[in-house]
Amino acid sequence: MSRCFLDRPALPALLLTAAAALGCSAAEDGAPVPGPPPLGMILRQDGVVYAGAAIVDITPTINETYTDLDDDSEFDGCLDNPQGGTAECPEPFDDANHNGWFDAVWMGGFGPLRPALGVSDPISTRALVIAQDGGYLVFVVMDLVGLGSPRIYAARDQLAAQGLDPGRLIVASTHNHQGPDTMGLWGDPYDMSNPVTGIRESYQQLVTGSIEQAVREAAGAMQAVTLKVGAQAMRERSPHFNGSVFGGDNPTAKMHGMINDIRDPVIASDELIVLQGVRPDGSAVFTWTIWAGHPEVWGGNNTAISADWPGVMRPLLEHEYGGVAIHSPECLGGMQSALGGDLPLVDEDGTHRFQICSPQEVEDPGDAGCYGRKPGAERRDKDGNPVPQWAEHHSHEFVVSHGHHIAEAAIDVLAGAKTYPAAPLAVAAEPFYVPLHNIAYNLLGKSGIFDLGIEDAVTDDALCPELSVAVPGCIPVRAFRLQLGPLGLVTAPAEILPELVHGFPDSDPRWHKESSQLAARGSAAGSAFFPQHDPKCNEQKSFEPCRHTDKEGECDCLSLHAFPYALSFDASVPPVLDLLGTEYRAALSMVDSYMSYMIPEPDFNLSVSLLSEHDGDHYEDTVSPSYLFATRWQEAQRKIAERWGK
Repeated sequence: MSRCFLDRPALPALLLTAAAALGCSAAEDGAPVPGPPPLGMILRQDGVVYAGAAIVDITPTINETYTDLDDDSEFDGCLDNPQGGTAECPEPFDDANHNGWFDAVWMGGFGPLRPALGVSDPISTRALVIAQDGGYLVFVVMDLVGLGSPRIYAARDQLAAQGLDPGRLIVASTHNHQGPDTMGLWGDPYDMSNPVTGIRESYQQLVTGSIEQAVREAAGAMQAVTLKVGAQAMRERSPHFNGSVFGGDNPTAKMHGMINDIRDPVIASDELIVLQGVRPDGSAVFTWTIWAGHPEVWGGNNTAISADWPGVMRPLLEHEYGGVAIHSPECLGGMQSALGGDLPLVDEDGTHRFQICSPQEVEDPGDAGCYGRKPGAERRDKDGNPVPQWAEHHSHEFVVSHGHHIAEAAIDVLAGAKTYPAAPLAVAAEPFYVPLHNIAYNLLGKSGIFDLGIEDAVTDDALCPELSVAVPGCIPVRAFRLQLGPLGLVTAPAEILPELVHGFPDSDPRWHKESSQLAARGSAAGSAFFPQHDPKCNEQKSFEPCRHTDKEGECDCLSLHAFPYALSFDASVPPVLDLLGTEYRAALSMVDSYMSYMIPEPDFNLSVSLLSEHDGDHYEDTVSPSYLFATRWQEAQRKIAERWGK
């Protein structure tokens, strides 16, 4: 599609919205837009950076709860039987409005039918506006599992009607698994006779309104700032953030930089980037963190609304610096998460807890960590470092520990951060179309349970050449590329696997062997990157047969990944961040919509879906809309790079 130029922000909102839907942007070159500043922004052409930030609470009100008789955090009653007590409907619920229906706040993430029973900490929509010399960018992040483009575009239209250039608005979710379902998947979707959505229309409207409100308040709060930028890989901070596979002391062998990647290949995106806007008095207008860990570490048994670990980290940064703390998820797919791994324990007050030697241990010559020390002394590891206590899995103390570790890292990064001018400040968008190959989505989508559904798909075969009986349409989405001085960003409407963005761990010789040689994979072979590999697959001559089935002879195809492992069938396609020339580079997941996982096309198993009984190490394939998702995104980012000269 050709590049589009618009330079009149006062055009009617309808025209602006149509242009944005086509991927056109008035800000592709970062140039200022003539006309009155929208929303009271400061758009002076004086070389000064101006920024404003705001927070809008979106914590839902919980009016109805239930009695969890088996303590499994899943509603096992019937949605139309408040009394329960029967074999079919054992668990009762509180029918507060006496309508005979369980009006639960269904929580998004993990399994369906997980009702919220209370609130642990608030969730919010947070907005950041940054401007220099008449150009501006607007970022919004919500503590939600995801939000479909129709809701985001509704807020965009509201802001466009107030003069905002819709091509400069970047809206994302943290992918919080402890907030309300805003996609529709976590009610009762698998009751094929009468599937129930997990969304509540009143809450969806509240969220849409919060985007507009947060941007308006941030724009009205703009002040002159100096920008500070820094970064650090979490793997470099402590041997206790890495498992033995990666030379550390974490009990989880494949932990790497606080990331426990549970899909092969084990590749961690663990670099924390921090951008801060500082007033002349040294206090912050905003502190923005970009990091890959899923906000899901409280686990699927939690029934209290929470922002998960960002809800711990952000108040710590706001207490340290003032202003508003904002967190954006980087690569999330694959899975980039601490869930299931181990983290050093940190108390609510920031105290790090270490293992203590008992009187018996200090007298045991076989206990190298305590022998010869005094009772009550800290246990030491082989390098003389104190050995941490480990946070309980799937607990609030795990959430607290995670939040403190990232907050402490951000504070250290900022202590050594450099100061930069913002220029150049630029954004570009490129539309692309994702075919709905996923059979389960097509079956469930007809029921109307999804907030982003089949009715939102385009059926123009010029835009959706895959259109067929099996593919009812393509979902229109956008990819962005942004630059704020030394910080370059790419966005995707999905959870991105890190290799698509950062490439492969080429500095590790183990990668080169395991990527191409099946005999080097698997736990028995001591594999670092493909530990789940089935050795019965070692005689496979090609991955292609396994792309279409769950079993090939004795080989469990759902444990097998492409060999050699590749980002694309086109060998010339680079990791997307290689297209950027900035000093700091990162991806932003969950932007402009949420369409589940983005997986390299050569590694996609076409036989699995949400209806499959077994998905092995290809779970992400079951919930991705299409095996072409990553390929279409790579093409979109390359088109932007061509326009930008790289």
